[in-house]
Amino acid sequence: MSRASPWTPTNAQPAGYREDKKRRLPQGHAGELSSRSAHEDLDDMFASLSIDSVLAHENSGDRPKDRKRKACQQNAGNLTNTLPDDVFENMFASLAIEDARVTSTASTRSWKRGPIILDDKILAEGNSDCTTSTDSRRPRSEVFIERANELLLHHDGTGVRVFQVRFDLNSTHAAHLDKWVQFASEVGAKYLKLSLGKNKTSCPEHLVTANRYTFPLHCFGDAQRTSIRKLDLRNCKFTPPLDSSAFSSILYLFLIRVTITDSGIQNICSCCPFLSFLRLGRCDNLVNVRISHELLFHLDIFHCNKLVSIEIHASRLLGFEYDGHEVHINYASTPNMRFLVNKFGNRNCSLPNNLDAMKWISRITLTFFSPLEEPDFMLYAEKFMALQSIHLFILPSWNNVLAIANLLKATPDLKRLRLEARSGDHHYRDDVQLQVSWPEGISLKSLRFITVGGFTAQAPLVELLVFMVHASTGSGRTYLQIDPHHHLCKGLGRWVREDVGDEPARDRARKAAKEILHSRLPPSVKLVMK
Repeated sequence: MSRASPWTPTNAQPAGYREDKKRRLPQGHAGELSSRSAHEDLDDMFASLSIDSVLAHENSGDRPKDRKRKACQQNAGNLTNTLPDDVFENMFASLAIEDARVTSTASTRSWKRGPIILDDKILAEGNSDCTTSTDSRRPRSEVFIERANELLLHHDGTGVRVFQVRFDLNSTHAAHLDKWVQFASEVGAKYLKLSLGKNKTSCPEHLVTANRYTFPLHCFGDAQRTSIRKLDLRNCKFTPPLDSSAFSSILYLFLIRVTITDSGIQNICSCCPFLSFLRLGRCDNLVNVRISHELLFHLDIFHCNKLVSIEIHASRLLGFEYDGHEVHINYASTPNMRFLVNKFGNRNCSLPNNLDAMKWISRITLTFFSPLEEPDFMLYAEKFMALQSIHLFILPSWNNVLAIANLLKATPDLKRLRLEARSGDHHYRDDVQLQVSWPEGISLKSLRFITVGGFTAQAPLVELLVFMVHASTGSGRTYLQIDPHHHLCKGLGRWVREDVGDEPARDRARKAAKEILHSRLPPSVKLVMK
């Protein structure tokens, strides 16, 4: 059966067409740089990060403008390393500014022009030609496919930057899905998303994975590059080729609940030379992942159940986030890393052994969730002077706070510390006896800001705070902020408050904090209640 698209867009762009559009920072959202030249360098750097610009000029002569772009590409890493953390975070977040515009535009459902989003809403939007009295007795997938085909048949093929399919479909619907992907390719969509299947289903897992739809690589032949800049696949199978120019323009690749092998990840690194953001989530066929990419900026891996090891060779990688069970992580070559998130669900984390090789690392997020009876921590024999900000998820036990104290001893230049407590009602008791001997020789004279979320006056946490503020007494004031609300880390250092629990319990926690901490804090510490 032929899988060619039945629709030929009337105004589809020619194969060689490329927009030369620069991705720039919005005014007022990138912080203040030190000089006008810094702003100009930043703009030029973002222009160099635009894949459209690269593709549009790859065959041009070495004109002055091209030489300037090449110089900006070479100096991009150096420029980001000199920026303050807050400027850097806003700058990195702005790489997805086009996605923000897409999100605001996608809410308007115009089928002649603009984004195409095929989801269950079209089941209620059918016209008289494709709506019958028997629709309620037909399978939802059959009605959905009929209406989606009708909509695409009447689309003029222009102005489609976003193409999304969000519905419970699988390999049995491959003929139609292939045609829709072919349509997206032909009309020059920049953002393609296939979110198929249900995240929660009563079917056995092996049946769900066996029936996953295989992404049609044949729709993106090597004769011409695809226009796609962002590819988001969920509940699919993806087998990228080793050598192919079809996906050379992809900047963002999200694979969630996707069947892909270790060799498939290596092929991605090979055939996507401009990839800047890679997210792998719940990909249970991955075992030993090796990432080798010179332009990758951000790597996010979470809840891949069979994963054993991760090896990273990425000289321009700025951020890495891992969330899941304990795995071996080898930061083989990550000299420009700026922030790191390790969240092990089954044991306490520690600082990477080769942290000193990351000359620009300044912020780390770790977890101390293991409620072990014996201490589970590393006694650090060396100092990590580059770290200025540490975020810790903590299950407050005496062994865990002792592990944190040893970690703080290894980071004497720390300026900011955030503790997010996750525990039940372990309220402070006056008759509790200390069960920990604090390590000697700790000096935290640079520590100025301590933030505690999820505070319920847990005894180990209270004693840790008292110990820290006394170790941080130096020149200047230290601010201790207490918040009984729990918070979630949303990546790139962004924290979101959770409104869980009841307000009377939070009031009791605030009262306990004032009664217990006030009398034990030195005058140089200011207590702030949230």
